[in-house]
Amino acid sequence: CTSVQLRIAASKAPELLMFTRMTGDLVKAMRACPQPIVAAIDGVCAGAGAIMAMASDLRLGTARSKTAFLFNRVGLAGCDMGACAMLPRIIGQGRASELLYTGRALGGEEGERWGFFNRLVRARGAAAPRRMALARELAAGPTFANGITKTMLHQEWAMTIEQAIEAEAQAQALCMLTEDFTRAYDAFVAKQKPEFEGN
Repeated sequence: CTSVQLRIAASKAPELLMFTRMTGDLVKAMRACPQPIVAAIDGVCAGAGAIMAMASDLRLGTARSKTAFLFNRVGLAGCDMGACAMLPRIIGQGRASELLYTGRALGGEEGERWGFFNRLVRARGAAAPRRMALARELAAGPTFANGITKTMLHQEWAMTIEQAIEAEAQAQALCMLTEDFTRAYDAFVAKQKPEFEGN
């Protein structure tokens, strides 16, 4: 690099850092919101789109899905928007390393085998409707309890097993105070299906 190039790069660094932090804020918001996020990938999903799929709680794919973390193909590191923290937890360190170092596309069937996709939708064009059906199913469930589950899944990454067991005991006790738990108990006794209201 010439000194001029270094000065130009240095003058742009604060703006670039603001941009990369802003893109990371999207993932933080996705992980912090209490609602489970369901992604449907039918076709090519690359770069920031792949990150958004990764940051979702559940992912549906198709046989024609191609997910690529292709940052290194444009001279960037694979460590973008939390990829080095989250992707190994989803598919394993070695597999995540391969995708982040090579930028190659992860096909649908391989993605399901690796655990990236929760399931594949076989019918053509059915991924988005299936995603909406799954989202509606989750929304009709005990939404407060689902939010606690999402919070614990996220927070327990940094806990020992002992800390996790205690945190889950406290979380479950809190859920037992909800009206939804009472509704579920009453429905169980009456041999009916509970109708949750999210409180």
